[in-house]
Amino acid sequence: MGRIGKWLSSKIGTYIIGILESRLNERIQSPLYGPSGDDSPPIADDRVLLIKVDGTGKYVITGVICKSQGAEPGEKKLYSRDSNGDIQGYIYIKSDGTIEINGNADFAVSYNDLNTVLQSFKTSINALFSTKLDGGGSPGTLTINLSSAKVNEVKLP
Repeated sequence: MGRIGKWLSSKIGTYIIGILESRLNERIQSPLYGPSGDDSPPIADDRVLLIKVDGTGKYVITGVICKSQGAEPGEKKLYSRDSNGDIQGYIYIKSDGTIEINGNADFAVSYNDLNTVLQSFKTSINALFSTKLDGGGSPGTLTINLSSAKVNEVKLP
């Protein structure tokens, strides 16, 4: 049988131990069970699901009631919160393959592609300058195109 409890505080050690209230003035300490690789202690006043372990009289915390942050089916949004519950940062993995990190106003770039474009630009500038050493020649036109370095699938603030 399960219960809903209110998270009061955390004891962080080898495991995340929740100190919570499941009934008025009843304090329980219990380990938090979650997906492998997820290190996310709840914050004070979060509601958690407690499941009684058969024959032991002890409870384990199996989950936290989550407010939707806008992820659609097939998507995942990871976020951190301050002690007031306000979101401070997020990673949003969308169903179309894009990943947003704290926003979507800008794009990430691929360092190797960007470096290739900039090195080519440097070579072009050096070649242009070498033709101007004697004052002869006609003015050159240089352009730079960094579009190959744009990573459309990752958005940044």
